[in-house]
Amino acid sequence: MSSIIKSLLPKYFLAFFKYIKIHRILYPFFGGCGVILVLHRVLPASGKPRITANSRIEITPGFLEELILFFKNKNYDIISLDELHDRLEADKKNKPFVCFTFDDGYADAHEIVYPIFKKHQLPYAVYVTTCFPDKTAMPWWYMLEDLVLKHDLITFTKRGEEHIYKAGSTEEKEAAFDNIRGLILNTPFDELENFIKEVFSPYNISIDDYNSQLMDWQQVNELSNDPLVTLGAHTVNHLNLRRLPSEQVTKEIQLSKSIIEQKTGKPVSHFAYPFGSRVEVGSRDIAIAANSGFKTMTTVREGNIFPDHRHHLQCLPRVEITGRHQDLTLIDMRRCGTISLLRNGWRRLVTV
Repeated sequence: MSSIIKSLLPKYFLAFFKYIKIHRILYPFFGGCGVILVLHRVLPASGKPRITANSRIEITPGFLEELILFFKNKNYDIISLDELHDRLEADKKNKPFVCFTFDDGYADAHEIVYPIFKKHQLPYAVYVTTCFPDKTAMPWWYMLEDLVLKHDLITFTKRGEEHIYKAGSTEEKEAAFDNIRGLILNTPFDELENFIKEVFSPYNISIDDYNSQLMDWQQVNELSNDPLVTLGAHTVNHLNLRRLPSEQVTKEIQLSKSIIEQKTGKPVSHFAYPFGSRVEVGSRDIAIAANSGFKTMTTVREGNIFPDHRHHLQCLPRVEITGRHQDLTLIDMRRCGTISLLRNGWRRLVTV
């Protein structure tokens, strides 16, 4: 079977399932006891050209409201991570549940998401990467988007090698973004700041211009003071844990927990792995997180939650909601476990 056919199969499977609504039949067997949703940003649609890799992590406030009402209408309990933990530990049959979790700590988790959940008096969680409120983060992905959208030719030097990227057409801009993104992600952390300066300084793009997109500690503390909001840890620098030595993984995880606890005066009982796929999170990293004092630890491995996950609290799967498909029918397929089955080789339980 050619690679092209293989790449098209998931698309046609989804279209077929969506058309005949087979996911509703599968729900009793594969829907599990609930889902943990992973979201990143909630922003009004700008109507401006965007780079796909960035726009895909953003949904609109209107779609967030639709998601909340969708699960309410399906008779789901919208619960906190603490209640999720307690339900799994108790191993009792309850109504199906959904947990809303937001990764990283963008300012809209406070400015837009908080008022929506406050209005509905419903819980949600924010996993905070502490370099965001510390303002030591380098949000290069948004810097890079502006760079490729504003310029038709991008040049810079890395380790003596000149890099030249055409960025005239939409396709070229997407390709330039992806290629430069790959270079940045593969740059060792101790070299990253200098490399980012080499790329962006000639174009007068500064990290300081992007700090407003990240929560500050005052906003984090305001959220922490509301019992509707759970703050979880998400490491200090949001690095690929698989590429780090064990002592650095331990520091990234445990220091992020202690920083948030010191800043808020409240315990941090939940953790999300950066990136969160099998490519970035291995069994070593899961073992370190499991020994760091958390009740639950979440990945971005696609999967519904089943009672057996009480034995796998250190690597709970989540269902990612992206801006690419703001479609409640697709959400229904995820709720019913169809997408998880397709992505996990027809296995319903996602573990290490």
